[in-house]
Amino acid sequence: MPSPRGPHGPQNPRIDQPRPRHLTPAQLHDLTDLGYAEGRSFSAEVFTGDLSGTGLVECSLQEVVVDEADFSGFSCAESQFSRLHAPHLKAPRSSWRDVTIAGSRIGAAELYESGWTSVHLQDSKLDLLNLRGATLTDVLVENCSITELDLTGATAMRVQFIGCTIETLEVSQSRLSHTDLRGAEFRRVVGLEGLRGASISSSQLTELAPALAAQAGLQVL
Repeated sequence: MPSPRGPHGPQNPRIDQPRPRHLTPAQLHDLTDLGYAEGRSFSAEVFTGDLSGTGLVECSLQEVVVDEADFSGFSCAESQFSRLHAPHLKAPRSSWRDVTIAGSRIGAAELYESGWTSVHLQDSKLDLLNLRGATLTDVLVENCSITELDLTGATAMRVQFIGCTIETLEVSQSRLSHTDLRGAEFRRVVGLEGLRGASISSSQLTELAPALAAQAGLQVL
């Protein structure tokens, strides 16, 4: 869970944990015709179709494989994803509210211009998390390994990382407030000016010092 907030520290994300109950088994292929599902469970399924513009409410997805499927404009609320496997998750301009994604393996997650509200991403591995131009509010990323996290042009408020490793963090033109990066170990930051409004630790500041000096045109002797 989020660490306690200090007297002048960032505000913690406000996360509502979804607990879907009394679910009816279904298949994602049904959504191609229905366009919307509520109170359904999806498990042990491989899906490769088109779900653009569809929606899920109070649903559970377990051990589902999504390969080259189109989730553009997809909406999801009050739902749980567990052990999702997606070599390529194509979901630009999608909407996620009160969603938990746990124990998942995702290659390229194309989620640019999406909206995340009260989302908990935990115990997962992602090669690319593309959130360019996204709006993130109350998001907790916990115990995750992310090769590249792209927040270019994103707006983030009350976002916290705990126990995460991020190889490359890109924050060019991002707008961050109450964004807590202290629990993330990152190797490289692109667009340092985009870190304005974020919280980092003293050790992270030491690691970033050479890049900050170079950006400011300082010569350190």
